[in-house]
Amino acid sequence: MSRHVKFGVRMHQHGYDFDDLKRVWTQADRLGYHSATLYDLLNAPALECWTALSALAALTERIRLTPLVLGNTYRPPALLAKMSATLDVISGGRLELGIGAGGGRGDHQASGLPFPSTAERVRMLEEAVELIKKSWTEPSATFQGRYYSLEQSVNEPKPVQQPHPPVLIGGHGETHLLRSVAGHADICNIGFEMSLEEHRSKMEIVQRHCDELGRDPSGIEITHNTRVIIAESEQEFEVLAAQGAASANVSLADYKKSLSGAIAGTPEQCIQKLSKYVDDGIHYFFLLFPDPIPDENLELFASEVMSHFA
Repeated sequence: MSRHVKFGVRMHQHGYDFDDLKRVWTQADRLGYHSATLYDLLNAPALECWTALSALAALTERIRLTPLVLGNTYRPPALLAKMSATLDVISGGRLELGIGAGGGRGDHQASGLPFPSTAERVRMLEEAVELIKKSWTEPSATFQGRYYSLEQSVNEPKPVQQPHPPVLIGGHGETHLLRSVAGHADICNIGFEMSLEEHRSKMEIVQRHCDELGRDPSGIEITHNTRVIIAESEQEFEVLAAQGAASANVSLADYKKSLSGAIAGTPEQCIQKLSKYVDDGIHYFFLLFPDPIPDENLELFASEVMSHFA
């Protein structure tokens, strides 16, 4: 392959205690996955994202730490700049700062937080990312925006990664959010199990925004989110599919149809489907394995699929 293909383990920590998270993250670290993720919700029966990431950083050595994604409205950006710089330092430079506009009205209301309009939350996100990057890179940062400000703010120690940790912006709104991607993102995370045609359509919009802003879109890394249902043989996959259909209370045919956008099947079949995305320029995949994530699934994918793209 002409460009390194990266695979991250996408986790929704709902239903996982810390021992479960530790098991998955340390195994993914050992097997050579590029990153692992946690999600960020306040009003949910799940461990808080940033606190858990910090603990997992101390238990791993190589895997990159990716909140997918932080709600910008949950934390003041000056505080997030300090927290993220600290996490990059204690992890030895392994942070990917995933951040979004914050999309859950119910989560905000339950937590006593204001919930501005989509357009306003996107403007807040853009200001927050500008402020965070200034705080990361300048000895004494001053910033005056509509929503946020800094006044000779000192953020030391600086992040390990230079010029700064990559910023991943998540979301897919074409008018507002994708313009933020064009202006501020190093990595973009748009949609779930999108077809190649959908990816191309979204990236054409990012391209137009980049042209308007005078930015080269090749500096933005595109990711793909997908479920992974992997089995050593077609017979074993049929067993897994039958179990999945029973769990979802749907017919086997309907369940298989629901997997049309997923990476599903034997290792060879998974490679074939992933290769179509790789050939189209997508080189970073976030993989959602069945919960609770089985050790053997992580191992099979790493040994038979990841190794093909190494």
